[in-house]
Amino acid sequence: MNLKLNISIFLVLLSLGSCQQVQFDQNKIDCYFQFEYVNHAWGFNHSGFYITPAGEMYTYDKATPWIFADNNQIKRSDLLTNIGVSVKRDTLIGSADLAHYQYLALIALDGKMSDLQMRGADMGVHLCKIIVPDSGGSPNDYREIILYQTGDTETHNLTPEATLIAEWLVGIHFP
Repeated sequence: MNLKLNISIFLVLLSLGSCQQVQFDQNKIDCYFQFEYVNHAWGFNHSGFYITPAGEMYTYDKATPWIFADNNQIKRSDLLTNIGVSVKRDTLIGSADLAHYQYLALIALDGKMSDLQMRGADMGVHLCKIIVPDSGGSPNDYREIILYQTGDTETHNLTPEATLIAEWLVGIHFP
């Protein structure tokens, strides 16, 4: 079966309900969503967007100064600096959609990653991520959870929920 058919079946089954009614507003994680493209071939390219826990969208294109995460860890102040040099858009993610994807993020948090595969050179990398408070660090530490990465190297979070979030992020069109 192809991926879209599997996702469609999953969504239909999810909508039919189960023995327990899901309460998105109580079972979610307030996280940032990020779509990012980085390429160092033939010059530096860096663009993408954030969606904040409030559903606000911020886009960037070679925004400076930019603070990249170190070993998937980023300080809250650095994250806010990155958002501060980004452009706030009029786009606001609806509260029901946002709660739904925050619920899926909660499930995808601890998903195992596929093996990293080399796919090419000079293609850069496209990343779909969630950024969550780091429970093992200080209250001002966040960690980036990669949901999907493609380009020179490819890997993805193996949970179906991560795939749904990544497809949502890829489908968002931003100026």
